[in-house]
Amino acid sequence: MVGLLLFLTSCTAEGSSHSNLRAEQSDLRIRERESNFPAYQQEMPTAVANDHLLTVVGNAAMVANPEHNFIMGGSELWPVLGGYEFRFTGTAARPYAGPSISFESPYWVKMSLSGEVQDISKLPPTGLTSAVAKFGSGVRGVSGVESLSKLRPGVMTTTVIEFKKPVTEKSLGLENGPARDVFLSRGHMGGKAIYWPGHEGCSDKGLPEPCVDYSSVSQFRSWVSTLTAEDEPILARFGLNPVDLRRAAHDGLVYGIIGNFSPYAVRKNVKGKNVQAAWITEIRPCPVKKDCP
Repeated sequence: MVGLLLFLTSCTAEGSSHSNLRAEQSDLRIRERESNFPAYQQEMPTAVANDHLLTVVGNAAMVANPEHNFIMGGSELWPVLGGYEFRFTGTAARPYAGPSISFESPYWVKMSLSGEVQDISKLPPTGLTSAVAKFGSGVRGVSGVESLSKLRPGVMTTTVIEFKKPVTEKSLGLENGPARDVFLSRGHMGGKAIYWPGHEGCSDKGLPEPCVDYSSVSQFRSWVSTLTAEDEPILARFGLNPVDLRRAAHDGLVYGIIGNFSPYAVRKNVKGKNVQAAWITEIRPCPVKKDCP
């Protein structure tokens, strides 16, 4: 597992750099909502119902879209005529190389007053789209936007790594964190593998105790524990099966990871005996040499 431990320490956490952005955007949205939608303030459900709907929809959208690095903290349900519209606080750029880059997300989910999902916006493909589609399909080897032999120092990559056999967080050296962006299933029958983003903590995702910030598996289990039979139509709109979600939560195994790796870390990791496939999906120059070993 030495190789796996290396790439995990090479990933750079981004969650803390988003705090100021979330606070500023949240304050702005509150002011806009109060000025533009006063008539619908009274139509919002109680705080508990609102929080649950936000937690179900927001996390389901992230699980269903591993290609997009959404920022959940500070996201809101906007009151609109006849229902609500969910929007993420933003989207963080991948791969991380120096200061985190975040921008407004074009993604939205429209719902009725009863919480029924009526429409979901379409998202453009990213560098991760092809890799996510192939994850769990039996592909082997290393591929992507650049060959290993051509990778040079001074850049950071986003790389998807799939394991031959699923592993625990502890075996990856993550028993004390930090949480990572992981795949918790292999995917089957043409469906995507179950994904969970680790770049934000429990409170940002609206997750109840017991939830551990530094464990992606703990976060995922906490979210699944909140799901009820009434939420199943919402999950279905995101292509999620509650049976599969509960099985993944029960097993708590990691089938792969999306990480930010230096060229050295990529080469070291793909030599691991338990690595089945790897996709180098994006490359970004490092603005500061020390940020990108």
